[in-house]
Amino acid sequence: MRWLALLGLGVAFPAAAVEGLSGAVTGVALWGPEYKGAAKSGFALRPGLLIRYRRVTLSSGAGFAARREDADRRGLGIDLKHSEELDVSLGLRVDNGRNESTSPALAGMGDVKRTLRLRIGADWRFAPGWQLAANWTVDAFNRGGGSVLDARIQYEWQVTPRIALTPSASVAVGGPRYMKTWFGVDEEQSARSGYPVYDPGMGLRELSFALGARAELGEHWVLIGGPGFTRLLGPAGRSPIVQRRSSWSAHAGVGYRF
Repeated sequence: MRWLALLGLGVAFPAAAVEGLSGAVTGVALWGPEYKGAAKSGFALRPGLLIRYRRVTLSSGAGFAARREDADRRGLGIDLKHSEELDVSLGLRVDNGRNESTSPALAGMGDVKRTLRLRIGADWRFAPGWQLAANWTVDAFNRGGGSVLDARIQYEWQVTPRIALTPSASVAVGGPRYMKTWFGVDEEQSARSGYPVYDPGMGLRELSFALGARAELGEHWVLIGGPGFTRLLGPAGRSPIVQRRSSWSAHAGVGYRF
């Protein structure tokens, strides 16, 4: 039986020996705004784990290292339909919310509660290299998270048999509850923070562009990286807590498949 030592910490993972079972461990470095709309940016390191057994996937953000390109989803998911052209899935993932301590600009705004989000999504590969994806998520515990609808279109350019570039564009729309929780300011928050009262209502949240690079280093290892640009739109962009509507981000990571 093969073993993988993770980051030199002596943690071992057995290779998949069960038919239909696969997985990956990853590490990703991230750079981006402290929160959506923040003027300041920072770095973070995020480990990830992916376990897939037939139609069921459990992922903490390690899906980029999977052999199947459609596995890059967070949380617990199940395939309702899988074919060469179309995937439909149902999932449940943790939404960590937002802590007031994340940024001085959020002082007085209080925390956005952690919750679970129910997701239904579809991926349509309508032409060679092209993919259109859409997801709808809702706060499963009704803790203020509301609902979000997002759509993404991307094209995978296979530069070499082992290197691929993937430009993409995505748009997200937030429901009234979501927008109020994440971008609104009620009277109590206004009194504590000094921001004016603001009730955003349902509307566009953001438009994003990204360029992803992926390099296969053999059967097990994979490297990823790339920049991203996000522009907050509509009610989200007009929120008093938004200091900067446009922001850049970047990520780089390594994954090991087993």
